[in-house]
Amino acid sequence: MTAAPVIALVLAAGRSSRSAPHHKLLTADASGTPMIARTLHALCASMIDRVVVVLGHRATDLRNAITAQAPYARPLSTIIAPDHATGLSASLRAGLQAIAEPPPEAVLICLGDMPTLRPDLINRLIARHRHDNPPVTIPSHDGRQGHPVLWDRTMIPRLMTLEGDRGAGALIRALGAQTAIVPADETIHEDFDTPARLERFAASRPPQGG
Repeated sequence: MTAAPVIALVLAAGRSSRSAPHHKLLTADASGTPMIARTLHALCASMIDRVVVVLGHRATDLRNAITAQAPYARPLSTIIAPDHATGLSASLRAGLQAIAEPPPEAVLICLGDMPTLRPDLINRLIARHRHDNPPVTIPSHDGRQGHPVLWDRTMIPRLMTLEGDRGAGALIRALGAQTAIVPADETIHEDFDTPARLERFAASRPPQGG
């Protein structure tokens, strides 16, 4: 019997308004690799079995940018969240519906703007999940939780109930001590929402072997 997969859902449907006039996910680094593709290649270098990218705003441009950076080391597909403009939860629901059958072992919720994501962190999240079977496994640095977050399949119905532009923070807080924490470095808190930070990304290159 084939084991259920661990699937990464990459949320990339937003307008990227905080980095305006640039769309940060389409911004290329010094090697010419768009931010979204850097994030996807990092995911695909891990133990993740499959990657699904949820698109919305500028979906065609993003899909073209992703395709131009193929091949990827894991099966990768894109979907469009039809009501993505109503908030982050709409993109999450669209992604969860797309992977509902057959049910995954777990789902990694990742943001599209994580080009410094480390494959070894993803592997440690998966290893911790398989060892302890918690409802949610979260990276943390300096006492602050970050992304990406690995959810057990049993939590998918509760994730489907989220509404608006709110993330799963309240759900995580409700789980309390059931949450598994994995130590990570400062990259889990890195963002590219200002022109200066986006310029820093544009001057960077992918890590060696990544």
